[in-house]
Amino acid sequence: MIRKVYKDFIISKMKEDGAGWLAKRAGQYILLHLSSLLHKPLCGPIQGSLMVTYRCNYNCVMCDFPQKGVERVRAGEQELDTARFRQIIGEFASLGTPGLGFTGGEPMLRADIYDLLSCTRQHKMITHLNTNGYFIDDSAAARLIQIGVDSVNISLDGAQSETHDRIRNHSGAFERATTAVERLNRLRKKQGGALRIKNVAVIDETNIDEIPDLIRLSSELGADCIEFIPRQPLAVADLLAERTVPADDLLLSKVDKMVAYISNAAKEGFGIENSPAHLQLLRSSFAGLPSPVRCRAGYNSLLVDCYGDVFPCFPYIGWGKPAGNIRDGSLVDLWNSPDYQKHRDSVSKCHGCYLNCQLELNLLFDHKNRMRW
Repeated sequence: MIRKVYKDFIISKMKEDGAGWLAKRAGQYILLHLSSLLHKPLCGPIQGSLMVTYRCNYNCVMCDFPQKGVERVRAGEQELDTARFRQIIGEFASLGTPGLGFTGGEPMLRADIYDLLSCTRQHKMITHLNTNGYFIDDSAAARLIQIGVDSVNISLDGAQSETHDRIRNHSGAFERATTAVERLNRLRKKQGGALRIKNVAVIDETNIDEIPDLIRLSSELGADCIEFIPRQPLAVADLLAERTVPADDLLLSKVDKMVAYISNAAKEGFGIENSPAHLQLLRSSFAGLPSPVRCRAGYNSLLVDCYGDVFPCFPYIGWGKPAGNIRDGSLVDLWNSPDYQKHRDSVSKCHGCYLNCQLELNLLFDHKNRMRW
């Protein structure tokens, strides 16, 4: 079984573009398999991301991107302008990437975010937005639906305001997030939009006990599903050093119980985004073990940040490992270059993260680890 979002997008795009879209994706899937075997790109990435800003109105405990953004500003760097981002979106389309995710920082701090989302839709790409929900008022929600954004993720790290506000380090963050979900759900019904709404919860030892309540709350708010992300050491490069700390038996026992609970909730009809294979790997993540899944990020994903730095995946941003820069250059040329291939070969040896967006994608190409569950 695969991640719920893949099924939902396949159904949605077939309704919108017909069976031809699915045929293209099937062909791309085969080419990505062959690319990894032959050690050269035979097609573009299946997943594209734009980190449109490092800036954020929150200062979350698990994220140091706002601090990284401050450092870039102090160094005299400027974010890419609207025109350049539009060009990059077009280059993703030229590579055959079926969809783009917009992330940050808080992407809605960009004054041109709606223009960039519209541009992506104009290229007939799946358009996805990650946000903390703070800026989603009635006007913003209506605009996202009118543009035709396919999906919105809203962070929700606790079933109680105290928990979520502590993790997000911002009083009132819980109310903003829950209200945003309710507002998007209400307006999509009113406007007849096909927007997909998902809550995303980063889980660690401080909020793992709230998972049952989070599942119920997300459903009550009107979200289509909820996804659980094990907290990752994304702010450090030396993951092996992070993993020398012995696992906490009590925490691992809680992880086992919660995995069973989440799996049962999925069977009962609650919208659970995680695939069964990913859920079964949560214990290994909390135990600090290297991922058993071969990473294919060098072939199946591609991320560009607001300074033109290019990364194979989201964790590599946190670890400060760009594969090149396209402030003035071509994304297509970089993707097909010998220098980028060297990065692919290096990335394929990485077992350092369990981050959902990448691990779930890797599991699509790892039949052994997917089917064993």
